[in-house]
Amino acid sequence: MARKLSRHPAAEINMVPFLDVLLVLIATLLLLTPFMSKSINVDLPSTTTDTVMTQDTSITIEVHSDGTAWLEGSQINDWSAVAGRMKGATTAKVYADKAAAYQAVMLVLDKLGANDIHNIQFATKD
Repeated sequence: MARKLSRHPAAEINMVPFLDVLLVLIATLLLLTPFMSKSINVDLPSTTTDTVMTQDTSITIEVHSDGTAWLEGSQINDWSAVAGRMKGATTAKVYADKAAAYQAVMLVLDKLGANDIHNIQFATKD
């Protein structure tokens, strides 16, 4: 039997040059991206004090199953008395017992919001 030769060449895509071009484009983008950021020239004012708030200050509040709230180890009986301890805090960590009443947790959230503490973290068990 004689072999039949095809007159049409097999059509195939050579992937090596295609990948080379893609790698060059990716490398170009990675190198040029830091230079493409726009900057705004602002003349910043100076201050007389050197105090800069660089660290978040946090408080810890526990809500027990009986509905009592505890601020860093001492029971809260009067929220106005502990307002001074909450002053200046930026973050609150709330540890609420799973059997605690929803109303008790919402009271704590309301008091935190009234003292301008809006970054609240709830603790969970792994």
